[in-house]
Amino acid sequence: MFQLFQERRSATLLAILFLVSFTLMSLSVRRRGGTTLIGQAGLSMAGPFLDVAGAPQRWTQSFWQNYIALQGLREENTKLNQELATLRGNSTQIRELQVMVERLEGLMGGFRDSEAPMRLAQIVGRTHSPFGKSIIVDLGSTHGVRRNMPVVHQNGLVGRVSRVGRRVSQVLLITDLRNSVDIIVQRTREQGVFSISSKNTGEVRYMPSDADVKEGDLLISSGLGGVFPKGLSVARVTETRRNEDRLFRRVLAKPTVDFNKLEEILIMMVEQKENPWK
Repeated sequence: MFQLFQERRSATLLAILFLVSFTLMSLSVRRRGGTTLIGQAGLSMAGPFLDVAGAPQRWTQSFWQNYIALQGLREENTKLNQELATLRGNSTQIRELQVMVERLEGLMGGFRDSEAPMRLAQIVGRTHSPFGKSIIVDLGSTHGVRRNMPVVHQNGLVGRVSRVGRRVSQVLLITDLRNSVDIIVQRTREQGVFSISSKNTGEVRYMPSDADVKEGDLLISSGLGGVFPKGLSVARVTETRRNEDRLFRRVLAKPTVDFNKLEEILIMMVEQKENPWK
């Protein structure tokens, strides 16, 4: 036995030295607040299991963070859409104001040189009857409006005031069956009476069969009758035909004013007599 120990003495001493060194190294690491090699090996083996166990918590936390961020983006998107709608609304209002200014400038510019005083009126209503059409404007007796005052537009004659209230008035259009206008053919000075027929078409009555009138001629007010002043555009000839067996020529005409697009008009503040013969 002793002989065997002697033979393997070097290997035995080497093993003892290795165990002592390992023990000292472990104690040294532990004293410095570290982890022993055995502890490190245990942690390395437990690490994957701990990572898998903590995955659900990490997924839940990530889900809620993404949800809160998504809610914030939705709120911001809603706010931006509201601001965009406001800007579009403001843009529409600004454009509408520009159009109104242009429209009013055209309306007032058409009578810049007129000697008669004018009042701008807004159309607030329209009435329809079997006889024709009329409009309601936002000026009345408190504004100085009186019955039979002429109503005009930059494109021509609109009608006359037929009824007056305190703050509103009714305007009888020249397209009403109860209204008629004495006219002159501007080019040739031929005369007649413009009115609306029962078929709702404009026509010129009492035009002699040999009168010089042709398609496209402008008809203006003659000033006869004491209601409408002379020189206002009334209608434009669309068709003319001579009837050999009749005394008067057939003349059709279309008003120069588009009554479906009227929004504002001008009232000529000229006192009119109920009976022009007095």
